[in-house]
Amino acid sequence: MQRRIIVAVILLAAILVGIRVPMVARDFDTVVTAASFEAARADHTSLRAFLQRMPKGGDLHTHLWGAVYAERFIAWATAQGLCVERATTSLTQPPCDKSRGTLPASEARRDQQLYDRLVDAFSMRAFLPTTAVPTGHDQFFATFDKFGAAAGPEFVAMMLNQLRQYQAESVQYVEVMTSFDCAGDRDKFRTAISDKADDAARLAALQASGLEQCVATNRRELIAALADIKKQLSCEQTNAEPACNVTFRLIAQILRDMPLDDVYIQTALAAALIRVEPQVVALNFVQPEDDLIARRDYSRHMQIIRFLAKDVPVALHSGLASFRRPTLPFTSAKPSRSAAPAASATASRSPSSATRPACSPRCAHDRLWWRSTSPATTSSSAFAARTIRCRPISRPAPSASGNRGRSRARHENTRWSG
Repeated sequence: MQRRIIVAVILLAAILVGIRVPMVARDFDTVVTAASFEAARADHTSLRAFLQRMPKGGDLHTHLWGAVYAERFIAWATAQGLCVERATTSLTQPPCDKSRGTLPASEARRDQQLYDRLVDAFSMRAFLPTTAVPTGHDQFFATFDKFGAAAGPEFVAMMLNQLRQYQAESVQYVEVMTSFDCAGDRDKFRTAISDKADDAARLAALQASGLEQCVATNRRELIAALADIKKQLSCEQTNAEPACNVTFRLIAQILRDMPLDDVYIQTALAAALIRVEPQVVALNFVQPEDDLIARRDYSRHMQIIRFLAKDVPVALHSGLASFRRPTLPFTSAKPSRSAAPAASATASRSPSSATRPACSPRCAHDRLWWRSTSPATTSSSAFAARTIRCRPISRPAPSASGNRGRSRARHENTRWSG
C-alpha cells in the first residue's frame, strides 16, 4: 500500500512538472526581460541602453517639424544657402547682408557662439524665462518660425532622419503629422467660398474651383516623396537599411490659428486626400490651442470638422473633442441691434450654478468667450465678447509670474477638467 502511494505521488509530481515546464518555457523571455530590467534599475547607463533596445509599439502623435533636432536645421540651412537674422536668430531667405543684420547660416559652422545661439533658439535647450519669453510654451511655439525656412523644403530629409531615429529606438510604427496645400490656388479658393452662406455651398464652390485637381497634385507629390524615401533607404535592395522596417503613416495637419476660410479650405483638402490616399490616415488641428483665434473660433472649427470629416478619422489633441463650451452656436445671421448690450448684460448677471458651464482651465483663468457673427470674416470687430461666470473646478490657481493667462500645464497630452 505504501509503495502504491509513493508511485502515485511520483506520477502526480511528474504530471505537474510536465504541465509547468511548457508554462515556464512560454514565459521564459518575459522572466528574463523582467530580471534584466530590475538589474538595470540602479545603473542609468544600463537602463537607458535597455529601454532603447526594448521594442515599442508605436508613436501615434509626431509633429515632424517638432521632432527633428536643432542641429539638423542648421545643417540644412547651410546647404540651402539661407541667412540668419542676428536680432531674432531666425532663418531667412538670401541674399544675406551683414550691414542689415543678416549673415550666411554657414558662418555658424565656424562661429561657436552663433551656433549655440541657434541651437538654443531652435529648441528648448537651456531655456530660462525672460520678460520677452516668459514661459516654455512661448519658447516652444516661437521655434517653428525661427527654423521654418530650413524645414519647409526638407520633408524627405526629415522623414529619413526620423525613421532612422525610430529604428535606433526600436519603434515599430509611427504616425507623422505634415501639411498639404496648393499654394497657387489659395486666392482662387478663398474667393470661391467668401460669399457662400453655408458649408454645403462652400464645399460645392471648392469642388467647382478645382479641389479635386489640388488633391490629385498633393497625392502625386506625396507618392513621389515616399518613393524617394524608399530609394534613399534602399528598401527594395538586399542591403536595405533597418529603418525600412519602421511602418509609418501620415496625418494631415490643419493650421487652426488662421482665418476661418483658410481653415475650411485646409480641412476640405485633408479630408478629400484621406479618402483617396491610404498613406494619409487622419487629420488633426495644430498650433496653440490657447491662441486667441483658436479659442474664439473653437465652436466653428468643430462644425467644420463635423461637416467635412464626418466619414474620415480625426485625431484631435487630447481634450479638444470634449472641451466643454457654453452654447454659442456659429451663425451666419447678421447681428441684431441688441447684440452689443447683451454682451455687457451677460457680464452683470450671475447664472445659477445649475445652468452655467463648468470651467475648463482656460475658462477658469480668463472667463472670456467669443461668438462669431459672420462666417466670412475673422476680424475682431465681427465678434462679440461674452463673459461667463464658471463653476469653480478643483485646480490650483495660475501662477502670477507673468504667464499672461495661459495654463502652465497646457500641452499636447494634458487632459482638461470639465
